[in-house]
Amino acid sequence: MLKIRKQTHSGPAFHCLVILCLNAALSIVWAQDIPAPPPAKGAEESAPVIRATSQLVLVDVVAVDHHGDFVPGLKANDFTVLEDGQPQKVSAFAVHVTSSAQKRIPPLQLPPHQYSNFTYLPQQADRPVTIVLLDMLNTSGQDQQYARKQMIKFLQGLPQGRPVALFTLTSQLHMVRGFTADSDALVKAATAILTKVPMLLGSEAAIQQDEFIGLSMGGGHGNDPVANSNDLVALRQALLVSLASQDNFEKLERMDMTVNALEVLARAVAGYSGRKNLLWLSAEFPVAFGPDLGAPNPASHPNNSDGGAGSGRNPQLHDLQSEAPPLQQTAALLAAAQVAVYPINVTGVVNPGTGIDISTWTQNVTTADLQQETQKASQRQTTALWDTHEAMSDIARETGGEAFYGTNDIKDAMVHGMEEGSNYYTLAYVPANRVWKGNYRKIEVKTAASGAKLTYRHGYYAMAMLPYKGDRATTSMAIAMKFSVPEFTMLFLKTQVLPPDAEHKTVRIDYAVDGHDIAFSNGTDHRKLASVDFVATAWDKDLKLVSHKTDTMDATLRPEAYQEVMRTGLPFHQELDLKPGSYTLRLGVLDRGSQKIGTVDVPLTVGGSGGYGGDESK
Repeated sequence: MLKIRKQTHSGPAFHCLVILCLNAALSIVWAQDIPAPPPAKGAEESAPVIRATSQLVLVDVVAVDHHGDFVPGLKANDFTVLEDGQPQKVSAFAVHVTSSAQKRIPPLQLPPHQYSNFTYLPQQADRPVTIVLLDMLNTSGQDQQYARKQMIKFLQGLPQGRPVALFTLTSQLHMVRGFTADSDALVKAATAILTKVPMLLGSEAAIQQDEFIGLSMGGGHGNDPVANSNDLVALRQALLVSLASQDNFEKLERMDMTVNALEVLARAVAGYSGRKNLLWLSAEFPVAFGPDLGAPNPASHPNNSDGGAGSGRNPQLHDLQSEAPPLQQTAALLAAAQVAVYPINVTGVVNPGTGIDISTWTQNVTTADLQQETQKASQRQTTALWDTHEAMSDIARETGGEAFYGTNDIKDAMVHGMEEGSNYYTLAYVPANRVWKGNYRKIEVKTAASGAKLTYRHGYYAMAMLPYKGDRATTSMAIAMKFSVPEFTMLFLKTQVLPPDAEHKTVRIDYAVDGHDIAFSNGTDHRKLASVDFVATAWDKDLKLVSHKTDTMDATLRPEAYQEVMRTGLPFHQELDLKPGSYTLRLGVLDRGSQKIGTVDVPLTVGGSGGYGGDESK
C-alpha cells in the first residue's frame, strides 16, 4: 500500500498512480547491470563494500613500515580495536589495494533523457577517490595563486584510473569538476579558477599597522601631554577593542561557513563507497573535531601555564568552537562518509616578523613603544601559527588523515596524501556500548605486525540517527535543493526526464532510487515500511526558481514488492508544467528514516509549441 502526500507549489494538481516495478517508459539501467572493466592486476577483486550504519562503526586503517610503504597481507586477527579502552569484536574486515597501473575509468553512459548523481562507473574493487578542496575563504589572494599552481601540477601528473573531484570554498562550497579520472579535464577546470580576495580574512600587516596607528594616538611613552591625554588613551583603547571584536567576528563567520561547507561536501560524496581522501588546501583551518584540544604553546600563552582557567587547551580554538554552531554533526557525517582529511598549509615556511610602515607615525612613539609592539606582533604570530598547526593535527587525527605544514612543496604533499590513502584496511564493529547520546568515544587500534605504523581516526561522536520529521526534513531538503549546492550522493539516484510533446503537455519525471540506501523498517506480515520525499525544482536561465513540487511517499511493501525494489529501485513519478524556455531541474530525494539525501541536476529545453527542444544527457 502506498500513500502519497502532495505539496504542489506550482502547476495543476496531479494525481499519479505509483506501481512497484519499473515500467517500459522508465527503462533505467542500474550501474550494477552495466558491465564494468575488470580490475587491474593486483587489485583486490573480492574486497567487500562495507557501509556505516547507525550501529556499525567503520575504521579505515593505513598500515606502513618504517620506509612509509604499505604493509600488505594483514588479517582481521592481526588487529585489536578498543573503544574507550574496552576491546571490541571486529565483525567485518576488508583489504583495499590500488594497483599502480590503473586503466582510465570510463564515465557513466546513460540513454537519452536519463541522468544520475554518479559520474563514473562503480568498479568491482572498492577503490578510494580523492577530493581536492581549494579553500579561498581562509586563504589570502597571494597564497591562493601559489596553491592553484601547485594544484595544477598535481593534476597534470595524476595517475591513470584515479578518480578526483575538484571543489572550491568561498562563501560557500562549489563543485568545479565532479569525479573523473581524466587529468586533462581536471587541469582545464583548475586553470579556469580565478583567485579572489577573501572578505573575512585580515592580514598580519594590516593588524600591525592598525595597532601602531592606535599607539601613536595616545598611550605611548613620549613627553607630549596632548598625545598622552586621557581622551586619546581612551580612544586608542576603544580602537583596539573594536579591532579585536572585528577579528573575532570574522573568524566566527569563517568557521560557520567552513563547517557548513564540510557538511555539504560529506553529503555530496557519501554515496561513493569506500575511503575518500580530502586534500584541503588552505592557509587557516578554523575548525577542530576532537573533544579536547592540545595544550597551548607556553611561549605564546604564558598566562595559561599556571593551571588557571583556560589552561590545558588552546584558548583561541576552544573559544571559537564553543561559540560556533556544533561541530559534532559535521564530524559524524565525515566519519560516516569515510572521509579522511589531509590538511595542507599552503603558506609554506613562515618567518614571523614586522613589516609596517612607520615613517609617518613616529612623532609620539618611543623606542620602547616600538619594541613592545614588535614583541606583541611576534607573540601574536607565534600563537596563530601554533593554533593553525594544532587545528590541522586535530582534523587529521580525528578523520584518519595526515597534516602537512612547514613545507613549500604543496604538490608533493598532495601526492603523499593521495598515495597514503590508496591502500588501507577497513575494520568494522558494533560497539558494546549501545547508548547513543552524542558523547565522544575514543578509538584505539593495535596490530601484531612488528614495526607497522597505523593511521586511523581516533574517535567519533555516538550520535543516534533519528528519523526526520516535520521542519527538520523541510530544512534539510531546502539546503540540498539550492542551485549552488553540489549534488548529494547519499542516495543513489537515477531519473528519466521527458519534455512535453504532442500527447503530453507537462514535463514528466520518473525516479528510481537504490533500495539498498533506504532505511526500511519492519511492519506487520513481514512488510517493509519507508517514508520518502521527492522534490522537483525548475530554475530558468537567470537562475530564478519558477516551479517547485514536493511529494511524500509512505510505502508499505509486501515481501515480493520489496525484493523488486531492491533489484530495480524505488520508482516514483512527478510532472511539472513549464512554459517554453531553457531550464535546469534539480531533483531531490530524502529518505526520512536514514536522513540520506540524493540530488541530481538535469538540463532541459521546452519548445515553443509544447514539444521537445533538446537536452544534454549526463
